[in-house]
Amino acid sequence: MSSHAAQLPTDRPRGVDDPACRAVVRLEIPGLYDGAVGAVAASCASTPENVLLAAFAALVHRYSGENHVEFRAVQEGGKEALLRLSVTGGSTFRGLAGEAGAVARPGPEPARLGVRVGGAPAVAPDDPPYEAQLVLPAVEEGSRWAALHFDDRLFDPATAQRLLAHYGQLLTDGVRHPDRPLAELTLLTEAEQRRFLLDWNDTATALPHEDACLHEVFEERARQTPAAVAVVRGADRLTYREIDTAANRLAHHLRGLGVGPDDRVGLFLGPSPDLLVAVLGVLKAGGAYVPLDPAYPRARLTTMITGASCVALISRAEQAATLTDGEHPVVRGHLVLLDRDAAALAARPDHAPEPVAGPDNLCYVIHTSGSTGRPKPIALRHRGVLNNIADLNTRFGVAAGDSVLGLSSPSFDMSVYEFLGMTAAGGTLVLPAPGRAKDPGHWAELAARHGVTVWNTAPALLDLVLEHVERTAADGPSPLGTLRLIMLAGDWIPVKMPDRTRQFAPDARFVSLGGATEASIYSTLYEVEATDPAWTSIPYGRPMANQRTYILDEALRPVPPGVAGELYLAGDGLAVGYLDLPDLTAERFLRWSYGPVTDERLYRTGDLARFGADGLIELLGRTDLQVKIHGLRVELTEIESVLRDHPRVKEAAVAARPDRTGAPALVGYTVPREGEDLDPEEVRGRLATRLPAHMVPGTVLVLPAMPLSPNGKLDRKALPAPPSPRGRRQEGGVPEEEAPSGPWEERIAAAWREVLGVEAIGRDDDFFALGGDSMKALRSMTQVPEVTLVDLYRYPTLRKLAANLRDTAGEPGTVPPSTGPE
Repeated sequence: MSSHAAQLPTDRPRGVDDPACRAVVRLEIPGLYDGAVGAVAASCASTPENVLLAAFAALVHRYSGENHVEFRAVQEGGKEALLRLSVTGGSTFRGLAGEAGAVARPGPEPARLGVRVGGAPAVAPDDPPYEAQLVLPAVEEGSRWAALHFDDRLFDPATAQRLLAHYGQLLTDGVRHPDRPLAELTLLTEAEQRRFLLDWNDTATALPHEDACLHEVFEERARQTPAAVAVVRGADRLTYREIDTAANRLAHHLRGLGVGPDDRVGLFLGPSPDLLVAVLGVLKAGGAYVPLDPAYPRARLTTMITGASCVALISRAEQAATLTDGEHPVVRGHLVLLDRDAAALAARPDHAPEPVAGPDNLCYVIHTSGSTGRPKPIALRHRGVLNNIADLNTRFGVAAGDSVLGLSSPSFDMSVYEFLGMTAAGGTLVLPAPGRAKDPGHWAELAARHGVTVWNTAPALLDLVLEHVERTAADGPSPLGTLRLIMLAGDWIPVKMPDRTRQFAPDARFVSLGGATEASIYSTLYEVEATDPAWTSIPYGRPMANQRTYILDEALRPVPPGVAGELYLAGDGLAVGYLDLPDLTAERFLRWSYGPVTDERLYRTGDLARFGADGLIELLGRTDLQVKIHGLRVELTEIESVLRDHPRVKEAAVAARPDRTGAPALVGYTVPREGEDLDPEEVRGRLATRLPAHMVPGTVLVLPAMPLSPNGKLDRKALPAPPSPRGRRQEGGVPEEEAPSGPWEERIAAAWREVLGVEAIGRDDDFFALGGDSMKALRSMTQVPEVTLVDLYRYPTLRKLAANLRDTAGEPGTVPPSTGPE
C-alpha cells in the first residue's frame, strides 16, 4: 500500500481548484446512536464521537485501499482536530476507535475530507473547503439522520448517497463485531450483493455447438458448403473440402504415431493454409496444438516445446532445420514435415477419424510471458473457446460471405478467432503474402481486393493501417470501406480511434474486447457507438455470454461501484490451468464463495479495475509488473531474469516508459559485476537470442548501482529515464560527410526522424540503436512502403538500406522489379 494520505475515488478527475462542498445527501441510519456505540467507546476508553470517526476512517480505507487516512474532525462545541490514522485490513474496529482519540491533535493543516459530529446540522460558512464532509447529529440528540456534503464537480449524487449508506453498514457491523478485522466488516447491503454479483453476471445464454469440438464445427461447414473458399493467400484459394480432406489425412497420420486426447503437438508454421490444416489435423486426432512462432529465437522455442511436453512437431523441412542442434532435433518425439512426408500423408484415408476427444478435452496450449523467467503454457478446452467464438459470431451475425484478415501471430490467441472463428461461421480467412505480413499497405490492398468485412487485431495494427490509408487517401473508395465489424483487443484503445476509423469504415461496428488467454481469448465486450468527450479510456465492457466478472479487494470481498479492486474472471471460458505447473495454477485459479455466490472458480487477472454505477467495467492499470507491448503480454520480471543470466551482470531491472508517441517502450537497467564492463549493444544482442523481439528492450543502460528505497528494495520509480535517442549525434547535428545523401537516404531519414523523434540521423546510424523496434519499423514503412521488415533487420543503417533499395527498386519513381501477384 502507498504511504500518502488516502483519497476517496471520484466520478470525475480532480482539477486544480480547491475543493468545495456544493451539494448534500441525507440518509437515515438505524442504530446510529444505540447502546452498542457507547459500549464500544467505553471498552477502549474512548468516546462515542471517536467511534463514529473510526467508522469513517474504515470507510475511506475500504474505498481507497490506502493505509493512511487523514481528515479533519469537528466535534461538539466546535473542537477541531486533524486525524491521521494508520489503517490496515487487519486493524480491528475497537482498536481503530481507541486510536482515533489518541491521535487527534489540533492544527491548521487543510484536509480534503472532514467529519462534523454535533454542533451544527449543516456545514458552517467558515469551514475549510472539503471534497466531502460527513455531518452527524450530536450524540445526545439521538437522531438517526446523517448528511454528506460533497463537491458535485467530483461526485455524482448517487455516489454520495451510496457512500453514506456504506458508512451506515460499516458502523453497524463494526459496533456489533468490534474485534473483527476491518477487511471482514460488511460494506455492501444484501441488495447490492445480489445486483453486483448476480444481476450484473446474468449472462447464461444458449449458443450453437455447446457440446461440440472446434474441428467438428469446421467439419459441419465442409459438409454444408464444400466448395466455399475457406482460406486465401495470394493465388491460392482453398475450399472447405480441400482443407478438411488434408486435415483428415494428417489426423490419421498423427493417430498412427500415437497422438490421442490431450497430447500436445507443436506447430512450427507461420500463418498459412498449412497452419489451418495442421490445427484441424491435430484437433481431429484428439490432440491439442501448440503454436510456435518461427520468428521466436531458438532458445525460447526449445523452452516452449519442452514445457508443453510436445509428443510431435509439424513443420516444413526448411523451417524445421532451424530447430536442430547438429543432427539432434529439439523435439524428442515425432517430426512431421508436410513437404517431405507429402506422399505418406496422401496415402492416408481422406475421411475423418473416429472421434476420441470431447468438449472438455484440451484444444490448444498457448504460451505467455512468465514472471518466473520462463514462458507459461496455458491449457485451454474446446468448450470454453467454442463458447467465445459462438458468442461473437451469433452476436454480430458473422456468417458465410464474411471474411477476416489473418494478421495475428499464431502465438497470440487472437489468431484463434481468425483461423477457427471465421471458418466456424463459414467465412473466409484472408492471409497476407509471405514477406509482406508486416506491411500495412499490403493489408489495405488485401482488404480492398477481397472485400474484407471483419477486422480482428490489437489496436496498434489498426493504427498502422489507418496511418497508411490517411497518407494515401484519394477521391476513390476507402480500402477499408467494406468492413462491417471491427474487433480490437489486447491493449488500450485510443479514445479517438473509433471516430478516426469511421472516416474510412463508416458502416463498421466498433467493438472493444477484453479478457485473458487464461479465459479463452475474450471475456468482456463493449461496443463503442459514440465516444464521450469526458472519457480518458474506452470502457472495458461487460461480461460476454456464459462468462462472469468480479472486482474484489485484497480480502476477496466485492467492492462497490467507483472503488478500485482486482478484476477476476469466471465462467465457461476458464482454462484448465498452467500445464504441469500446479503451484502457479493454484495461485492464479481459485475457488471462491461470497454472499449469494458459492464455489465459483475464478481467474485472478492482476488487472486493476472498477465498476461504474451501471455495471460497466473501467480498466485502470495493473497490480503487478506485467505490461502490454503492442498488445502482447510482457512480464518485466521474465526479462530481468534473462538479464541476470548474463555472466557480467550483477543486478538488473526493466521498466516500461512512454516513448515520444506515448506508447510503452522497454528500458533495461544493469549493474556490472565488480571489475567488469558491459556493452549495452552486446547485452541487447544476447537478449535477442532468448526472447521474442517485442520483449527485447530498445535501450539498455549501465548504472553504477540500482536506486533503493529506505527499506533496501529496488525503487522502480527512481530508475532514470533513458537519454533522448540520438545515436551518436550531439546537439550540433551530423557532420556534412555523414548527412543523408541521395533521394533514398533522404526519404528514409525523413521517415526515421518522425517515427523515432530524432532530430538528426547519419548515414551509418542504426535504426534499432536509435530507439527503433518492430512497431516503429512498421510505422516508418507506411512512409517508405518499398522497405520490408526483413530488409530493415538485414540492413539497419541508412547507407545499407538505401543501397539495397537502389538494387531492388531502382531510384525513387522508377518501376521496381516484379514481385509476383501479391
